[in-house]
Amino acid sequence: MRPTTLRVALLLLALVAALSVAELLSRGFRDFTQDHPLITTFVTEAVLLTGVYLVIDEIIQRRETRRWSDVTSLGVRALSIRAHELSRIIGSAVSEFAIESGLPRHQRSTTASSTDYEKVVSDRAGELGDWVRDDDQRARAFARGMRQGASGLEEAIIRWGPTLVEDPGSAALLNLLPDIVDAARSAARSVDRGGRTDGAVNVARDWTDDDRKSFADSLIIVLRNADQFDERLRVGSTDP
Repeated sequence: MRPTTLRVALLLLALVAALSVAELLSRGFRDFTQDHPLITTFVTEAVLLTGVYLVIDEIIQRRETRRWSDVTSLGVRALSIRAHELSRIIGSAVSEFAIESGLPRHQRSTTASSTDYEKVVSDRAGELGDWVRDDDQRARAFARGMRQGASGLEEAIIRWGPTLVEDPGSAALLNLLPDIVDAARSAARSVDRGGRTDGAVNVARDWTDDDRKSFADSLIIVLRNADQFDERLRVGSTDP
């Protein structure tokens, strides 16, 4: 029950209690109510109508709260799916790279944790980037997937953001997503410079140390923010 509704309900109960006590203990009050039945009826009906209003208002508020909760849950799930599409693309690339490079088994699995992926990216970002760029088809698929995933997440933010920003918990989750969009596009640019009119991949062949660092930072931001999004979502869903 909302604080305002609760205060009105308590005030109404106090009024009813006071009238009941006065009816029992005060002869003058009993005589007054007997001499003025119209006023007594009016007061009784006013108390009754106020009580009915409070009940109806509470029912409406609870229904609106449930509806709002359903809407926010739907929006958050849509954003989570979009964010994890990008995380999945990176995880798939890291897993394939780990298999071909003979890295430990837990880093080769497609079900490895984002922490495992982050470690591979942090430790071997240059090798991972070289592996992605060495094959034009692989580079094209990676860059296209990251760009499309970033656009999909951006569209989801535009669609659901104005609704979710009204909820403090959801607004905190939203703050993680623009960085994922920017980082995904940055990672795609690191692999495919674009600019080809025929739609073919324009692979970035020569990387500087800054390029390697930018590539690693972009992948880590996507993985970490997507993981934090899920973690905060789980914590929020378990709060009473």
